[in-house]
Amino acid sequence: METPEALLRRLELKVVRPLDGLLFGDYRGVFYGRSLELAEISPFSPGDEAERIDWPATARTGELHVRRFREERELTLWLLLDGSPSMRFGSQRRDKYALALELALVFARIALRHGNRVGALLPGGLLPPRGGRAQALLLAQEGLKPAKGAPLGELLDRLGRVARRRGLVFLLSDFLDPFYTPLARLAARHDVVAVMVEDPWERALPEVGVLSFFDPETGAEAEVNTLDPRVREAYRLRAEASRRTRLREIQKAGADLLLASTEMDLVPLILGFVERRRRWSSRARKASS
Repeated sequence: METPEALLRRLELKVVRPLDGLLFGDYRGVFYGRSLELAEISPFSPGDEAERIDWPATARTGELHVRRFREERELTLWLLLDGSPSMRFGSQRRDKYALALELALVFARIALRHGNRVGALLPGGLLPPRGGRAQALLLAQEGLKPAKGAPLGELLDRLGRVARRRGLVFLLSDFLDPFYTPLARLAARHDVVAVMVEDPWERALPEVGVLSFFDPETGAEAEVNTLDPRVREAYRLRAEASRRTRLREIQKAGADLLLASTEMDLVPLILGFVERRRRWSSRARKASS
């Protein structure tokens, strides 16, 4: 089993440093996608985006003026890591929980390097928000400990009670537990990103013969003949309906969404998310101008 120190070192070398090279250290798309506050209106400078032009100020002064926004620089990042039994499933090189922990550590490492504080609600308990690399190591240590997670709804309500100041919240879960009402309450106060962690076998069965399935949530067991196309199609339709319902509820609750699957590499996954958040931020600035 990988040690906390080795896990952090691997993620630093394989994920954080490559992202630095691709994003040139500008991670605003991750952390400030929804934190828009008008700081000032000032004269236009070469390189300013045309959509930031403030036309009323331009008309009053006879010179081009632009709106400049301030992102909240001192940010508290909260990580909620679902440790329910269903998160321990994985058909690829890692299970869903391992992927969720890796993502949580990458987001934490980036936030801490930029002077922010990170807190976490883990299967083993609560880590109060703190800064410094030691917090990332503590997160890795606690995240690797075997622990039984509480129902997702309870975790969301608990996080809502401890995270009083507005911040950014990453929820890393498969969202198989009921979650809508507590998620909507949390998203009303915070910038929430729901990271829905999946595995390819949860969406479609492979053709590999008879498989024995065990439901870690209920303890039920069943054998399934994956060579039967009727079985595979029934499974696919049921999985697709469940997935659509969860995606719809996340969107309805007001949370942003990041889809992550156990076969994915983290660098392109996070890079795509950053670019999408940046586009959202740009559109929001245009709408407010």
